[in-house]
Amino acid sequence: MRAVEAALRRYAEDGDRPLVEVAVAGDDAAVSHSYRELTRAARCLADRLARFRGHGREDCGPMRVGVVCGDTPESVLAELALLALRATGHQVPSDAGAETAASLLAHTDAVVVDAIGGARLTAWGRHDVLPADCPVVLADAAELAATAAGPYRTAAAGTDDWICKVVPGSARAGSEGCGSEGCGAEGCGSEGCGSGGRALIGLRAHALAALLDSLRAEIPAGAFTRCAVTAPARTPAVRMAALHLALLDGGCLVLPAPDTGPGNLHHRLPLLRPTVMGVTPALAAALVGLARTARREGRPVAPAVFGTEDVPLLCCGADVPDDLLRELENLGVPVYAGYGLPESASVVSWNTPGPGGRRTGTVGRPLAHVRVRLAADGELLVDAAAPAEELTPGKPRAGRAETDDWLHTGVRATIDTDGFIQLVEPPRTRAPSVPVATEVGELLYWLVRTNRPASVVTFGGEAVGALDALARGARDNGTGRVTGHVPGARRADAVRSRLASAGLGRCARVLDTDVHHLGREPAGPDGTVDLVLLDCRPELLLHALTVLEPWMRPGTVVVAVGYAPAGAYHDRVRDGGDYFSAGLPVRTAVEVSVRLTPIPPARPPYVPAGPSSHVPPGPCPPGAGGSEGSE
Repeated sequence: MRAVEAALRRYAEDGDRPLVEVAVAGDDAAVSHSYRELTRAARCLADRLARFRGHGREDCGPMRVGVVCGDTPESVLAELALLALRATGHQVPSDAGAETAASLLAHTDAVVVDAIGGARLTAWGRHDVLPADCPVVLADAAELAATAAGPYRTAAAGTDDWICKVVPGSARAGSEGCGSEGCGAEGCGSEGCGSGGRALIGLRAHALAALLDSLRAEIPAGAFTRCAVTAPARTPAVRMAALHLALLDGGCLVLPAPDTGPGNLHHRLPLLRPTVMGVTPALAAALVGLARTARREGRPVAPAVFGTEDVPLLCCGADVPDDLLRELENLGVPVYAGYGLPESASVVSWNTPGPGGRRTGTVGRPLAHVRVRLAADGELLVDAAAPAEELTPGKPRAGRAETDDWLHTGVRATIDTDGFIQLVEPPRTRAPSVPVATEVGELLYWLVRTNRPASVVTFGGEAVGALDALARGARDNGTGRVTGHVPGARRADAVRSRLASAGLGRCARVLDTDVHHLGREPAGPDGTVDLVLLDCRPELLLHALTVLEPWMRPGTVVVAVGYAPAGAYHDRVRDGGDYFSAGLPVRTAVEVSVRLTPIPPARPPYVPAGPSSHVPPGPCPPGAGGSEGSE
């Protein structure tokens, strides 16, 4: 971390260099916070926290400070204060559930909150999530900067390695997620999802430094001049690397306006003018729609979508579907895509743009400080030069759980001769199912009865009874093929059983198909689909639509159930180019769209990457691939 501190010494007293910019709600302006302001505020916060070192405990290890902040300047100065103190930061996402917060804050000496964090602490119940008599320090950037005793001070020599962060561990094999974006297991940190059986992971400063060195070797110099914080706060790479990489470039963290939600973030990108940003599945889908619109209107993609001369450096995790990545690359928006775990200091491998640096269908090659191998059963094992430590809630210094020094990811994979890793079983997410509204079920039934579609395709499974209504329509018509794609073997089996008990088992096929493999099953007899039902999570809507479009014909009806009529999907179907679309005024939000334009030209089939295979871009055309499940 000495390189980061050297950068801080270089820029700390620069009053003209912005360290954080926050967009103003409903305006094109931004509030700028300089290096001088925030580093001096961090000095003041560190002095206040130092009074509570060792509060309520006997050991003399590093100070443990809980941090509950939103995406605010205060979250940045809190990180700088912890670095100056050589403290262990127990960072709690502001959207975490009370159980997650309690597990992360159980052994803290003090807790830092901003206005957002203070409200969350009240909502959780302060006495329910904090140790007895744990002091809470309110961070206010303006007040701290005004009362600072002087410039920022770095730590003394000889204190170069300590557990600098504690975060929830990742999902392991056999666990099921809560359905929140980015979740892979119970305890993801989302509201209503507690810490469950997840261990706490201690990240050492040497592990973070090794990660930073590896990442800087892969990215262009100055890439983090303007780092837009677009990924969720719980994303490990955001909190483990983004701020430090920005500091090393003398750069600035750019925060969206407080009123900017996930559904309209992509519309604010030209105001943020990022040089680097993280990409979630929802944002990737939105970027596809924006880039398509720019191409159709004859505008360059970079200034139209990002407000920059060149496309910024975009990076994402394995949760962004490969079809979306290929589509972005076809539109001139390449993405650094990789795979990571908190236990391995966040990032294990990365695909990088350029000759030989990326291979579609894989999560890239290991970073320089990481080794990987496969177990006898094909499980991916990881070993980092400076590994993180697994901590149990009752023993904050328990050390690493694995006895063979290899991290067991719980994910099966293959590794080709060039070192590229392909996940065979990517972590799946699970969303809670809700009964479909009566009027929506009636709408789906009558669409089938009146249109008599030869082929009906569905994706999702959140709206219980939606597929049943389609199957009843096909049964009563005496014709038509209904194919339901339901992510997760357990959920697919439950749907099959429900259809069978209702006497509809022969009227619909149910396939276990997640978003990574949607589009591999042939459509109707003539290779087209007449009716599409999308009842998946909102961030997957545009991706599912994009994959199924090659099957569509003019007149194909698309019904999206249970999402708010806004965001990237809404923009896509209502831009007037390919669909006529309207929302229905029913209790469950429904968007009904009719395809206007012909089927796009077929693209080359997707071929899994291998040592000598060439992977052409583009989604799988109609009829390519095989079934992802059985009846």
